[in-house]
Amino acid sequence: MIVDTQYLGALADQDAAAREKAAELSGAAVPIRVPTAVVWEAYTGLGNIAAESDATALRSLYERLLQSHSSLEMTPDIAKRAGELNGTHMNSDTRSQLDGADSVVAAHGLSLGEPVISNDSDFQDVEGLDVVTY
Repeated sequence: MIVDTQYLGALADQDAAAREKAAELSGAAVPIRVPTAVVWEAYTGLGNIAAESDATALRSLYERLLQSHSSLEMTPDIAKRAGELNGTHMNSDTRSQLDGADSVVAAHGLSLGEPVISNDSDFQDVEGLDVVTY
């Protein structure tokens, strides 16, 4: 299962549905993987928080969430696949636009044959990608 930034943020926000899905996945012994692009995107958000105490608290929460999951590096093959996905979606009149991080998340899911967990509807238009919502 590939984690999207939206799901990681929902867990950090203590979203009840996200927490319920996390408990379900934990009980099913499903491997949970976090792309480094998701870590980058989450930490970019930390830089936008005005109060340093709030940023520190959220950083600590992210660290606890990330410790319990393996990470996925953006290899050259993943970068190529993500770039092609991003370009295909940018060039389409019918598909949702994928931002850079979402393209990387989708590329990991497709390459590993694993679903992405997210409520971000942009993933629904990625051909061949399974998406788990909560």
